[in-house]
Amino acid sequence: MLEVIATLDREVAIYLAGETIRVTVTVSNLSRGKQGLSEQLAWGSLQFICERTIGATSYSTSSTTSRPRPTTSVTKSAATVYSSPPNILFCELQLGPGQSKQFFCDIPLSRNGIPPTFRGHLVKYSNRVTVAVSHVQEHIKSAHLPIRIIPSVGLETKMSLPANPFLASTITRPSVVETVMATVDDLTQARKSLAFALTHNSSTSRVALLTLPKKAYKLGDDVCGFLDFNGATTPCVQYSATIETEEHLIDADVEEGKKKMVKVHCQTAPICTFSPDSTFRLSIPLTATPTFSTDSVQLKWKIRFVFVVTEQAYDVHLNGDVASSAAPIDVPVESFSWSTDLLVLPCKPQNAALIDNTFPNRISMTV
Repeated sequence: MLEVIATLDREVAIYLAGETIRVTVTVSNLSRGKQGLSEQLAWGSLQFICERTIGATSYSTSSTTSRPRPTTSVTKSAATVYSSPPNILFCELQLGPGQSKQFFCDIPLSRNGIPPTFRGHLVKYSNRVTVAVSHVQEHIKSAHLPIRIIPSVGLETKMSLPANPFLASTITRPSVVETVMATVDDLTQARKSLAFALTHNSSTSRVALLTLPKKAYKLGDDVCGFLDFNGATTPCVQYSATIETEEHLIDADVEEGKKKMVKVHCQTAPICTFSPDSTFRLSIPLTATPTFSTDSVQLKWKIRFVFVVTEQAYDVHLNGDVASSAAPIDVPVESFSWSTDLLVLPCKPQNAALIDNTFPNRISMTV
């Protein structure tokens, strides 16, 4: 009996698009001693595969395009939308009792051609490394190692090299992670705060003044904001703030009402009665998927507010030099919502691995 083990180059299988997956495959003959038998495998291969599922059906291509399905050596289903060239690890491998051999393989990930790992309600993208082996004249046996792919930004720009070729040879090129994070840091830098005057029913019915430091964040960041109720003509009793994603299916054959799905990631609902202002902090989870778009689905991030307001003013009583307010027993209230888009960018794979441990770096099978 043979054991095949595939191990990745990092503790958690999370990569940015454009990185290289380095895999070590170890094949061992589990039989021991003089009674052990030699084992032989006809061939072994390694391949990266991305599969897509739309609703309850798997598609190899989007219904809105006529792009041919990529050719793969070993696939788990007919939903393959991307596959790397098959890497042949060995042919006619023979191992004696207790003997083992290691094989090394690098899989460069495409910068733009691979959809990110996404577990949506309408569309799902699954990325995996498939190890396949076969005995002579026997069925293929395979094992699948799930990989989380995070979309990259900033890899389109080329690093300028000096005109002197002697200096160019001494420059160390930045890694994919360094290039992406430099772009993310530049895009998420708070340059100028944004102010939004929130009104209800008419432009003269002011509810609050919302201030956001920026609208671009990366996974794991906190979205902080400030609500100023001073000068409001419509009192706000309570409000809720949520960070949510809107999944929009790009398919002409699907009914309009079934093309959009909203998922809430973080929510807060403070009471703001009699308060002159309020602050909030919402976290973007490291396990989520950044903003992205493919030919099948578009994922947007939003911050949404729901305000509970009343047209009835509060009474303020003076008790000496101290002002006190008394809330009425019955308050007729109304609610309205307001939202704005956010741009959520990738984080370092090492940071995502601190929270997301659902992608192991090792898989084994016996053949």
